[in-house]
Amino acid sequence: MTAVYLYPWDLDGDPAAPELIESLGASSVVLAAAYHSVRAATPRHPRHRIVEAPSGLYVPVRPEAWGSLRPPSASGWAGEDAFNRAAAQVSLPVQAWVVLTHSSAVGRLDPSVCVRSAFGDVYDYALCPSSEQVRAYAQVLVGEVARQTGVSAMVLEACGPMGAGHQSAHEKTAGADWSPVDQALLSICFCRACTAAYAAAGLDVPAVAGAIRAGLGASSVEHALGASASVVLEVRRQAIVELRTAVVAEARAAGVREVSLHASTDPWATGPAAFLDSVAGGIDCPIAPAWELTTAGARRVLDLHRLGATRIGAYVTALPPVPAHAETLATHWQSLLSAGATDLHIYHAGLASTSRLTAIREAIEAVTA
Repeated sequence: MTAVYLYPWDLDGDPAAPELIESLGASSVVLAAAYHSVRAATPRHPRHRIVEAPSGLYVPVRPEAWGSLRPPSASGWAGEDAFNRAAAQVSLPVQAWVVLTHSSAVGRLDPSVCVRSAFGDVYDYALCPSSEQVRAYAQVLVGEVARQTGVSAMVLEACGPMGAGHQSAHEKTAGADWSPVDQALLSICFCRACTAAYAAAGLDVPAVAGAIRAGLGASSVEHALGASASVVLEVRRQAIVELRTAVVAEARAAGVREVSLHASTDPWATGPAAFLDSVAGGIDCPIAPAWELTTAGARRVLDLHRLGATRIGAYVTALPPVPAHAETLATHWQSLLSAGATDLHIYHAGLASTSRLTAIREAIEAVTA
């Protein structure tokens, strides 16, 4: 299976877009239904070249469905019920792309449910899955998308904690030269729910926070935290499992037959790909991050295969810094398929230039021939 990713505005208002997307040779479209803020290029659209979109929901926001946390409606910049209007324009099967714990608009409603670092910094784009309110929000989000669209397949992104790294407007953190270990330490959450869970597990919470503050530059998280590291990980793992269980159950109850998940087997992973340590959680297709033109993606595919997954997606990109070269794309994608990937998730047909779409088309033809 090959799937290309799109935003609703890539199709809406562009009469030529549906035929162009269908000509790529993909077997389905993954269309954003609930998404974080983005500044997106639209290289071929007849009415605009850039869309500034805050976090939002691309189906109607029914006030009676929501609790204390509620996503903003995207109708102001994308039109009413943008997902369904866009989905109706393509003949390919459409999967709903739902981003769960990544929304600065929702985070600003209640900063207490956001990830808070050991330094007290609040990441308002990062909803913490330890919070019962966040899990309830995500469950309603999935249910509303499923019931209002009638999709049979859904792709879940950020089904776990977001971390310190975030490609926000005018991001100015790269010069700090934080290592992956530093990033992991800065991503450990001390929100109200997490601190209560740490304390219940027997941790001295101020001491753990102090160890993190003193531990930047350590060789590993375990070196910085000692025996506390495993307890912190277990609290996070339990929160991820509870979130995943709730949203998958809601999706199934709403008629979704196939649930895919952007996933990582790294226990300290944060961001779009959530930690996954078992395929027993109702996920039909875990999707491994595989953007780099290296062997890293193949290793992540193999890691998911070792969990027992029989269907595995590889998340690839045709955007910079990857060159707009069909042979390069096809060689990389074939290496992932050879490693055990069964599905290719291709980011992003709406953002790609016409030359990049040509490369996508030729690469899909090469790996599916």
